[in-house]
Order: sequence, then C-alpha cells, then structure tokens
Amino acid sequence: MSIPEANRRSVLAAALYAGGALFLASCAPAGTSPQSTPQSTPPAGTAGTAPPDSASGAAGIQVTDQRGTVLSFDRPVTRVVTIPMPAASLLAAVDQGPGHLAGMHNASWVAMRDGAMGAMYPEALNIPHDIATTDFTPNVESIRALNPDVVVQWSDAQLTAPLEQAGMKVLGITNTGTQQDVDTWTALFATMLGRPDRAAQMKARSDGQQKAIQAEAAARGTGGPGIIYFNRFSGGLKVAGNGSYNDFYIKLIGAHNPATGPQGLQGKGMVGVDVEQVLAWDPEIILLGNFDDAMPADVYGNPVWQSVSAVRSRRVYKVPLGGYRWDPPGQESPLMWRWLTDVSFPSGNRSALRDETNDYFDFLYRYRPSASELDKILWTEANGTSADYRQFDAS
Repeated sequence: MSIPEANRRSVLAAALYAGGALFLASCAPAGTSPQSTPQSTPPAGTAGTAPPDSASGAAGIQVTDQRGTVLSFDRPVTRVVTIPMPAASLLAAVDQGPGHLAGMHNASWVAMRDGAMGAMYPEALNIPHDIATTDFTPNVESIRALNPDVVVQWSDAQLTAPLEQAGMKVLGITNTGTQQDVDTWTALFATMLGRPDRAAQMKARSDGQQKAIQAEAAARGTGGPGIIYFNRFSGGLKVAGNGSYNDFYIKLIGAHNPATGPQGLQGKGMVGVDVEQVLAWDPEIILLGNFDDAMPADVYGNPVWQSVSAVRSRRVYKVPLGGYRWDPPGQESPLMWRWLTDVSFPSGNRSALRDETNDYFDFLYRYRPSASELDKILWTEANGTSADYRQFDAS
C-alpha cells in the first residue's frame, strides 16, 4: 500500500500500509533447477520483467526478479508461498483462484477474512498463514514444511537469505510507489504460473483505466482538493508521503497531497506526523486506510479535528476493502482510482463504480459480488454520513 525497496526491517514494518512489499518464497521440488543464479547486469528498469525465453515448454520457465536474480523452473509452479501482504490476493487474481497458494502472511489472511476474498474463495481461509512475523521475517521451518516451489519475499537480503540458505527459491520484489511495480509483480506471477497472457490482459485493463482517469483530470485542469491519506490514525498518526503509492494516485486523479507539497514532510513512505501539522495542512478530504480500525465517525466525533475543512464539510472516508485493501498497490487499484475520483469530484449523479466493480471482479476472479457484498466492499454504512456518498448506493 509504499515502502521503497524495503532495505531495512523497520522500513518494511512501516510498509504494512502499502500492503507493500511482495515476496514469494519457494522451495524447489525435485526436478527443478537447484538454485537461483544472479544476473550479472540486469538492465535498469527491466529487472522485474520476464526475459524473452520465459515461456513454459521444453526449456522450462525463467523469470528475473527485482533484485536481478534469475529463477528457473522446469514447469509452471503449483505451490507458492507469499509473505508480503498484497501478494496472496494478486496471485489469486492472476490465477483466477487460490489453488496454487500454499501459504501467506497473516495480514493477507485477515484481509481475506474481512474482505471479499473470503466470500469468493472460502477455501482460501484454510490456507496456512503462520509463516512470518509482522516485519516479514520468515518462519523458515513453517515455510519449508509447506514444500513450496517458490516464495515471494521483499528484496531485503536479511529477509531473503534465511530462505535461500534453507534451499528454497525466493522471488525478491520491491515497491517504489508506482504502478509499474504492480505490472511487474503481475508479470512475474503470471510467468511462473505458466499464464503469461494473463499479465498482458490485466495490464491492458489497468492501462486503459489509468488513461481514462488521466484524461478526466486533464480536462478538469488544476485546483483539485487537498487529500491526506492516513495509514495510521488510532494510536499515532502516519500519513502517505513521498514515494508512496497513495501519493501517486492522489496526484493521478488531479488532486494534491499536502504531505508532499511545499509544506510537506521529509522522508518517504508512511511518515509520522503530529496533530498540529495536520491542522496546518487543513486537508479538504481525509482518507482512512484499512491498516487501522478508525472510521469516519471517530474523526467527526473528536473535538481535536473540528476545525479541519474535511470534517466541517464531512469529507472523511474509509477506503474500500475488496479482494484486498484498495489503499496499497494491487490488482484492484483501477477501482481505487475511480472511487477516489468520484469522491473527490462528485458529479451529482449515481456513480458507475458498483457496475464497474462487478465487471472487474468478474474479470479478476470470475465472481460478481451481490448488492450486499458491494455495500461491504465500499463501506456504505460507515461512509454513509459523509458528503456525496449516496452516489455509491445500490439505487
């Protein structure tokens, strides 16, 4: 949801907001290449894309991860363990089901339980999820027992080395707060699963939505609202700063992020902030993320925030929770862009987001949510007293 590169464990812990770093850890089964080998000179900007010979077949499959490490497989992988949070749901979207997901981070499992994924794929709730700590440190023995073909993990050497030393294949990925990361992760997963065409399909849908959002923003011109995204609100404030995916999509829709403006914060990713700074920014819209339990009512009812424009105009919103959290980068990010556009620039008419969500879920998961499931995804009850949110009602 984002932490660049996650080079330190403390940074990775902060990346929880981003749903951030994706990690596939794998243990090579008999018959696969025994270990990954480093690529000597990975071309800049292409380390996460599959090399030309990455198709499955007699020569097997090769992928180059975001460390520049080449992984080889004799056949498409069938048992994948994912450590970073978005990886589990992204794998299910690429594969159109959780059948090849052998283990996942507990935070991924919680998102499945509380979000739409558990309803779409109830069998996924039986997948082991005690494989890593909150800071992504792997439980090597638990993962080894799952006999994975590959493990997805952040590229931090402290996190990948224990798995590789235990003989498992590790796909290292990074999160730089851009849509390109999502495209790279999708391509890596699709290639390993033997479904390269699926990555092209997903990218085409995402690219089309991004171009549409950009065109709308260009037509409106400047002057969009100031939006602050809270990764943490209860028990300490953290907002999206430079290099975060949240900052990317706030600007994508034609709004601005005071935390990265002229009076913004130093540092990248999720940055701690005090109340006085938020009051000085006076955001017009406040977004509450899904890595925290805070709801709009908690903000509206707190005397500390009564002078903030977003509170006075009742423009505080809980970010939707679908197959995964919409606030970090993921396969449902195009829906997040549409939702945020409609929240930020309401037309006065009913939003088309419910229909778009149904179509997108059918494409990603072969599942069309019911009206009540869409209400849950969009937090229509929690957001119901916020301005212009009736546009997302069923009728």
